[in-house]
Amino acid sequence: MTTAGPRTKQKVVVSLREHEKKLRRRVDSEWTRWARKPTRMTHEKANGFLLGAILDRAVNADRAWDNGEWVAEVLTRDPNDPKSLWTNLRSMPAVRLRNFLRYGRGGRAVHRYYKGFSRWLKETAEVMIDEYNGDPRKIWNAQRDVNVVRERLLEIPGIGTGIAEMTLLILARNKGLLGGRKAKPHINVKPDVHVRRVFIRSGLVKRGASDREVMDTARELAPDFPGSLDAPCWDIGRKYCRPRRPDCAECPLTAVCPGTGLSTRRE
Repeated sequence: MTTAGPRTKQKVVVSLREHEKKLRRRVDSEWTRWARKPTRMTHEKANGFLLGAILDRAVNADRAWDNGEWVAEVLTRDPNDPKSLWTNLRSMPAVRLRNFLRYGRGGRAVHRYYKGFSRWLKETAEVMIDEYNGDPRKIWNAQRDVNVVRERLLEIPGIGTGIAEMTLLILARNKGLLGGRKAKPHINVKPDVHVRRVFIRSGLVKRGASDREVMDTARELAPDFPGSLDAPCWDIGRKYCRPRRPDCAECPLTAVCPGTGLSTRRE
């Protein structure tokens, strides 16, 4: 599928933003609403937040964040010491940590990629202790330069481009940090499978576009707030624009999407 023309792209963006407004009006969509004031996180909450972000890949998002908070709570030996969690992770034998991630939560795995995370979390512990004294708040507190926080996040093992962009959006929107709404022009979409699929099928980018191309396109089409396209694309991709048998008839983009009725294969 080729990219759509400029006018069609703008129509798609308008429809996406209309859908984003509807999501914000829904009672069960606190995740799309902007915080009225900055959230004060304890170091324990910040540890759980960072682990939740790291774990939020290729699994249910609610489960990832819940498991992140749970791991932080279980592995923190001294709640008064910000480094306690990371010191414990760093010193834990590799086999024990792998088994903990595989079976630790009532016989269930903390994450499907427990083998990879058994390595990444140890590497993350090294960075957190050496650079931030075990306190994730030092990554983002008192910092309004989104690019600085982005670079800091990308230096943490296990956090790639998508996770970094998602974390920045949550920090600004849901936590009121990074300047809150003032950070909008610097917040990108997270180019995950749902966002990418909607971008491709609606003609915003070509098939096979890189993460950078997806983010650059969002910045071009919505320069005031590129991340505003994230929530509606994620919601549409999950509910309507599915990999197989997309529900084009019910999709909010059906009137403007050039791929309506044509997308039947995995993107």
